Amino acid sequence: MRDLMADRLRPYGASIFATIGQKAIQHQSVNLGQGFPDFDCPDYLKQAATDAMAAGHNQYAPPHGVEPLRRELADFYQRQYGLSYDPQTEITVQVGSTQAMFSTLSALTNPGDEWIVFEPTYDTYVPIIEMFGGKAVPVVLHPPTFAFDPEELKRAFTNKTRGIIVNTPHNPTGRVFSHEEMTQIADLCQTNDCLAVTDEVYEHLVFEGQHIAMASLPGMRERTITISSLAKTFSITGWKIGYCLAPPAATLAIRRMHQFIAFAVATPFQYAAAQAIRHMDQVLPPLVADLAAKRLAFGQALRDLGFSVLDPQGTFFILADFRAWSAKKDVDFVLELIEGPAGVASIPISVFYGAADRAPSQFIRFCFAKKESTLQAGLAGLKRYQGVRA
Repeated sequence: MRDLMADRLRPYGASIFATIGQKAIQHQSVNLGQGFPDFDCPDYLKQAATDAMAAGHNQYAPPHGVEPLRRELADFYQRQYGLSYDPQTEITVQVGSTQAMFSTLSALTNPGDEWIVFEPTYDTYVPIIEMFGGKAVPVVLHPPTFAFDPEELKRAFTNKTRGIIVNTPHNPTGRVFSHEEMTQIADLCQTNDCLAVTDEVYEHLVFEGQHIAMASLPGMRERTITISSLAKTFSITGWKIGYCLAPPAATLAIRRMHQFIAFAVATPFQYAAAQAIRHMDQVLPPLVADLAAKRLAFGQALRDLGFSVLDPQGTFFILADFRAWSAKKDVDFVLELIEGPAGVASIPISVFYGAADRAPSQFIRFCFAKKESTLQAGLAGLKRYQGVRA
């Protein structure tokens, strides 16, 4: 039988996260690569999901999400950012932020449209743009600070630009874009009459600086599609509860696409997610404090092993420059750590670039949102590798 894969999918292989995750299982490695906590969510959330099932919330939810969750989201964005969203016409619950991004970009991209993306670029954006006939235009975040050049960004806007994707706090670098940077982006969007699609899934995990919601900046409320998720904030990555906040015209397009992808999101988890948002002020401070302590301790432990470490301003990822350890490229070094005596999984950064000549090859990304025992096991594996090399 001939190959059955559609031509539009051929340029894209398995994601780096699926690949590394599979290899970590295969080699029984300590998984510090994939961005998920290995500690559990709060007990009240599990109880809330159980209670929702017991109350009979087990059938299709409305396609745009259950009303209690949309209402809690609207109340939260009003309190947190001073942004007013209509739960009926501007908030759509989706199957995680990945599906929210797919629905948004596929619904808003016409053939020939250009979307500006910052490199390193989270790996879902570009394939979606390209599969729907658009073009991704990269603007590099330059190491070691991973800041963009304002003039380079300005030149990226053309009469074909549909919009820009802004991920802050940024995965994989841990950068939190400053108010000045966000204002520069906002000004360019307005000057060029473009959209901003923001990926803000780590908005609450900030250690330095302040998260700026693009939609809160002057002139941006009506041209911003905000995408976020409860997965990382509440350690419920398996629930897949994400959402879009967008002006009505964009919401109409996004919902039209959403109905053909998932139609609706798991009903009991949505009711539980509403409880999560209601208790956010109690849950967040201890979580952020714990991650902040792990960020410092794990970063110092990596330095003690000879890595050069870039302390993240946000997210729960940390970049390590491994040139003191190996002259290999990052992909080869990551595979050696997984398959060799270290038995530790991480993520190479070069895979987040569209072209090799733009990609640094000396950084790997570790996730420190793990139990202390997991982090210590990972550090022990790295020490073991170091000992074998010595």
